[in-house]
Amino acid sequence: MPMVPYLPENGVQYARRFALHEQVPEENRLFYYSQGDNCTNFISQCVWAAYSGWLSYAPTAVNASRIREDVRMVTGVWYGSYWHIESTRWCRVEEFYTYATAAKPRGPAAVQIAAGTFDTVAPSVLRRGDVVQLVVATYMPDRFGHGLYVTEPGTSWDGVRVCCQSYDRLDAPMSSFALYPQVYTRLRVLRFSSAVW
Repeated sequence: MPMVPYLPENGVQYARRFALHEQVPEENRLFYYSQGDNCTNFISQCVWAAYSGWLSYAPTAVNASRIREDVRMVTGVWYGSYWHIESTRWCRVEEFYTYATAAKPRGPAAVQIAAGTFDTVAPSVLRRGDVVQLVVATYMPDRFGHGLYVTEPGTSWDGVRVCCQSYDRLDAPMSSFALYPQVYTRLRVLRFSSAVW
């Protein structure tokens, strides 16, 4: 099986094109959207795109066909679809983390590069294509429950930009989360690398 590079710019381009779901014309939508509960489904889509599952230059029909054929997905394990959210590893925060960071013969490969609070994690550690997971005290105070895709690095939380869904945001400053440490009590950062497919 070939080693496939993780191309953050592909993930960033996908994130920017699809972050604001309601602004994407129906005929251009590729995946199922679960209003208010879609963050990790969207993160998986961005990671899938960064592994060249999505072709930015291709028509929607070509990319839809790639989804149906599980291109850069792991059939029965890590996959999404247009009709409904698929595997729990694709759409749930903790399951995504466990799967992405686990040793496995094929599929997305990530390592946790930082964890802590907004006071203890340096914003400069984030790069394009990283995934940030947050503990949201008002949602699940003891579990990571939200995900963000980094589209722009920076030296301050205001400089770092992210895209996400559930609370659909396009290139939002990370400070919009960092300013509320009583709500977003912890974060961890995942960095992806080349993987076998």
